[in-house]
Amino acid sequence: MDASSAEGERLLSSRRRAIETAGAARRTSAPAELSEIDAALARIADGTYGACEVCGGAIGRDRLRALPEIRRCVGCSG
Repeated sequence: MDASSAEGERLLSSRRRAIETAGAARRTSAPAELSEIDAALARIADGTYGACEVCGGAIGRDRLRALPEIRRCVGCSG
């Protein structure tokens, strides 16, 4: 696992805990966001994290830091 993937995993795990805690406090959950986090963790496990699902190019470290569950690069997001 490279540094970007390790950082992504840490950010995603932290975000998952925060969402679960907030959801429990409000007696609701955020299933769509949790699903995206789980999908990103699966991409880390299979080695595709950080690659755009549309073009296959790199998503970019700053974008992944801001939105660690993101699936697309800036060019393919539009």
